[in-house]
Amino acid sequence: MSIDERLTRVSPVVVIGMHRSGTRLAAQILERLGVFMGADQQGDSESVTFMLINEGILHQCSAFWSEPMSAHFALSQPEIAEDLAASTRQTLTARFGAFVGQSGWRPASKPEESRPFGWKDPRNTFTLPVWKQIFPHLRVLHIVRHGVDVAASLARRHAAALREATGEPVPGALTVIRDHALGVLSSRRGWTLAEALTMWEQYVEKARIEMADLKDRSLEIRFEDLLERPAEVIPTVARFCGVADSAADPAAYEDLEAGRAYAFRRDSELVAFAETAHDALERFGYGQ
Repeated sequence: MSIDERLTRVSPVVVIGMHRSGTRLAAQILERLGVFMGADQQGDSESVTFMLINEGILHQCSAFWSEPMSAHFALSQPEIAEDLAASTRQTLTARFGAFVGQSGWRPASKPEESRPFGWKDPRNTFTLPVWKQIFPHLRVLHIVRHGVDVAASLARRHAAALREATGEPVPGALTVIRDHALGVLSSRRGWTLAEALTMWEQYVEKARIEMADLKDRSLEIRFEDLLERPAEVIPTVARFCGVADSAADPAAYEDLEAGRAYAFRRDSELVAFAETAHDALERFGYGQ
């Protein structure tokens, strides 16, 4: 049996969620629980193998992480998702050695005997229709964070990239820059809180659509609950991933910073912005 055939029978844990929502923290916790998340991770805990494949899928859909809706429309058509899954399966087989690295991880002949594995990438939120074709038994862990904290974090990141690239505090209408972490930014989307919040809405809505399809093979956790109540949340995550509860030792998570939850409440401007965005926030469970 080839590695490709064995992979189709396992149940990887795919971490999804909006950028700046805590997906890196979720990936780090999965690793502590014993889930193999790749030997080729970059600083944000993303496997380079899966990140590059996701970038390729979005590109073929004329989409980008900050403008993902064309991928949503394209991959909603089964024939397109199937075609991209066929080419993606070949690419993954060719690149899987980089993901495994020197770890020695391999899928076992019997899926239940395989050490759990997965990968984290916010782009998974929109490329998931392709991954569901390749891994019919995959599980999805969605991490969601308050939209104002996400918008503020994203806007700060964009502003820092702009200052470094151009020295300007506000982009011109035709600004195009290349940033090592963000890629080529030809869209103003994300420079402002309001623009970033609309992106958050799209990611959360798309994630929940996918979760509804997967049913009990999906789990949503709040970034805030993960920080404030790890002793309750992490064992739930462990069980979802098929890892023994004993791996979720609360003492191993004392370094989580509870103060990062709802950080916007300490900034009067962000509190005021949250009030203007109340309806959007409430629609996704953050009305208070």
